[in-house]
Amino acid sequence: MLNNVLYILLGILDAIAVMVFSLKIYMLPVASYKKRIIGFGIFIAVISFFMRVVFDIPKWDLPLQYILFILFFRYGMAIKTHLAAFILGAGISAYAILQVGVYYLYNLLGILQTGVLQQNTTYQVFVLQITYILISFAISFALRIYYVGFSFIVTPPHDFLWRENYLSEENRRVSISALLSSVTICIAGVLLYQLSPFILLLMSIFTFGLSYFFSRKEDREDARKAIEAYRSRNKKS
Repeated sequence: MLNNVLYILLGILDAIAVMVFSLKIYMLPVASYKKRIIGFGIFIAVISFFMRVVFDIPKWDLPLQYILFILFFRYGMAIKTHLAAFILGAGISAYAILQVGVYYLYNLLGILQTGVLQQNTTYQVFVLQITYILISFAISFALRIYYVGFSFIVTPPHDFLWRENYLSEENRRVSISALLSSVTICIAGVLLYQLSPFILLLMSIFTFGLSYFFSRKEDREDARKAIEAYRSRNKKS
């Protein structure tokens, strides 16, 4: 019973950490949505508990969470769907790098055994969770304090009345990155339960690297447009 309670409590923190981490990478607001984020974190933790512990179908837990996260960003925070998928794809990929990195560190130190990846409610799982949750919050806090991250995504709520051009170069890059991240997320559970964390690490590094590359490109493009607009205004004056 106590293990189940701990699983749900850490699950709440885990879900909140994923959302905060993803939003801070793209310099998007958290405080103004904190009540919704906490409430949704509770909902996700309960869903995860049923998927992993009650129904014993853990391989479907992360893909379902990804879909629910996207729906929350879309309807709870008014972020456009393709951008929500992109933000969460990058955030979850980076989060997976943290998770697997901590696992390998603890495994090297002899703190964790390999089979911990197939467990849900043991103290070793809780130690692993607590560590990467704290690291994630620390990075998110640092991104907020030092005002670091990508800024090309407009602060929500987004304007849904304006028709989106999904064939534009920017949206094509966003969609490709989101699609590749989705593939990684969907097979993450299978890789972990087949004890293949190294493959998951490589895939997560690749998908986050791609998101990072596209994000830098979009930030530079936004900066170029701003400079051109400024020069154009000066010429007219």
